[in-house]
Amino acid sequence: MEIASKKEWGDKVFKAVRLLEVNLSGSVFEECTFVDCEFIGCSFQNAAFNECVFERCNLSNTSLTESKMGEVLFEECKLVGLNFSRCKKLLFSIKLDKCVLQMCNFSGLKMHELCFSGSEFKDCDFYEANLSGADFTFCNLRGSLFENCDLSEADFRKATGYTIDPHQNKLKKAKFSMPEALSFLTPFEIEIE
Repeated sequence: MEIASKKEWGDKVFKAVRLLEVNLSGSVFEECTFVDCEFIGCSFQNAAFNECVFERCNLSNTSLTESKMGEVLFEECKLVGLNFSRCKKLLFSIKLDKCVLQMCNFSGLKMHELCFSGSEFKDCDFYEANLSGADFTFCNLRGSLFENCDLSEADFRKATGYTIDPHQNKLKKAKFSMPEALSFLTPFEIEIE
């Protein structure tokens, strides 16, 4: 099945599709499942993903500009260099389960109560994101930036590698666990023995 042969797909399973720098702009995927697929450097500009699932896929350096992400699940996927902040903001909803993300941008997005559990975020940007009630349990957030974010009621228990400045983020009723919660003292440049 050639994914680029038509623009609209519904209730299809795509297995082991391997595409490099292919233009799939304007494509619409309704209730589709992608298993062990690679879309490296591809363009999904102005595409729509509604109730889709990506399992063990690689979407490195893929363009999502003006794409719609509605109820999209990523399971055990590799997501490198994706700028989710360029997706359509209306009804943006994704879930990440045990994914590896590197240099992804979520700035300005409303991701209230979204689940990111067990995922690894390296050098990702969450500037001015609404993450209230989000689930970051068991995540590694090494080098990721949280600035001017709403993290109220977010769950960071058992998460590691985060540095969150309590002066620059809303943290009311957020949940953290020790010893990682000591990272809140980092902006004060103090030593703890």
